[in-house]
Amino acid sequence: MENKKGQVGGGLIGGLVGGIIALVFLVVIGFVSINVLTDAELITADSVMDNVTDQMINNLTTGVAKISVKIPTLFTIAVAVLLLGLIVFLVMKARQTQQAQGGTI
Repeated sequence: MENKKGQVGGGLIGGLVGGIIALVFLVVIGFVSINVLTDAELITADSVMDNVTDQMINNLTTGVAKISVKIPTLFTIAVAVLLLGLIVFLVMKARQTQQAQGGTI
């Protein structure tokens, strides 16, 4: 790891951003898969399964509605963590600069 150019905060911020992007992709893929299976009627066999499928759709819709209310809060927390990481990174760089010049912070 001699060349550290382009690395921000030791990978913490990159890992956080990558995790959020992966989570969004997984949720979208899950919703699309459930929608395709429901529209193609691949998960329905009889009236009992139709009722189960309808209940699954209702539960999914209710869950999405409850989580969508919390998404702005999650993004706010993620932004706060990113800003905190950026501040820590800048302080570390400032200390390294001051040590190289013989000063202190």
